[in-house]
Amino acid sequence: MRIFKTSVLLILAILSLASCVSTPEMEKPPEMVWPLPPEKPRIKFVNIILGSADANIRLAKLKSVLFGVEKDMRFIKPFGVAVKNQTVYVTDVGGIFALDLKNASFRVIGSGELSVPAGIAATAERVYVGDVGRKRVFVYSREGKSLLEFGKNEIEVPAGIAVDEQRKRVIISDSRKHEIFIYGLDGRLLSKFGRRGTGPGEFNFPYGVAVDRKGRIYVVDSMNFRVEIFDENGVFLKSIGKVGTSPGTFARPKGVAVDSDGHIYVLDAAFGNFQIFDYEGNTLLAVGNTGTGPAEFMLPSSICIGEDDEIYVVDQINQRVQIFQYIK
Repeated sequence: MRIFKTSVLLILAILSLASCVSTPEMEKPPEMVWPLPPEKPRIKFVNIILGSADANIRLAKLKSVLFGVEKDMRFIKPFGVAVKNQTVYVTDVGGIFALDLKNASFRVIGSGELSVPAGIAATAERVYVGDVGRKRVFVYSREGKSLLEFGKNEIEVPAGIAVDEQRKRVIISDSRKHEIFIYGLDGRLLSKFGRRGTGPGEFNFPYGVAVDRKGRIYVVDSMNFRVEIFDENGVFLKSIGKVGTSPGTFARPKGVAVDSDGHIYVLDAAFGNFQIFDYEGNTLLAVGNTGTGPAEFMLPSSICIGEDDEIYVVDQINQRVQIFQYIK
């Protein structure tokens, strides 16, 4: 009993020390909104994720006191991002960073199996990742267990991926074949559409993809400098944008996402920003520019929107993910 009491007291003392330990505090992010006052703010900068320690800063401090300094795994060359149930999934060199913000935990998924993971999407139970090195899609449980792979001998470069949970399907853009593939959640090929060209419904290196609540499919047609929109069956509806350097145009579009109000977010690697459009194609707002500070980007590669309209942007050369919030 005396040993047990001593152990408890020792743990309590260590916990007390952890609360007082002199560890550098994470710098408070600046207050940044778009558009500027007196207009009503619609986008707010929230934070930056650099790696594993950002799953929970306080937990990282406590571990360093109890067990010694734990190496922080930081992003090397992040590419794709997906968010589900407060878990942020980021593809990086040879694996997936999974930062569970709700349970303050971190894990790496697919290490040793994935070659060049790129596009990624997630449901509550599964993570779908396109591997451009192995030319297929891998499926994992949220805990990291390998469940399934599909697309072998069908897909060449799965650059973008989106999950349409309501219709139980996975949508993949193939940048080499200039096609969009639609699979069931079980990996069965359901349909495909598109071909190389410049006309409506044609592609020139399609990249990011997204799907909205109505099942409409949004495709970044990168070298045609536009976003094409299709109905749930792959029938062309309309396109947004053209090549240029002014608002509403694109120079190097990469990613696309849609918020709960149907606004369309298009990430441009050349501009170092994301532009927001309504469904009619009107330009509403541009956020960010080229640089290394908050809300600045160097070759951003992917964008996604969480369940509460948080906006996650992979800032590739700066080796980080930046977080914003859409304000209704």
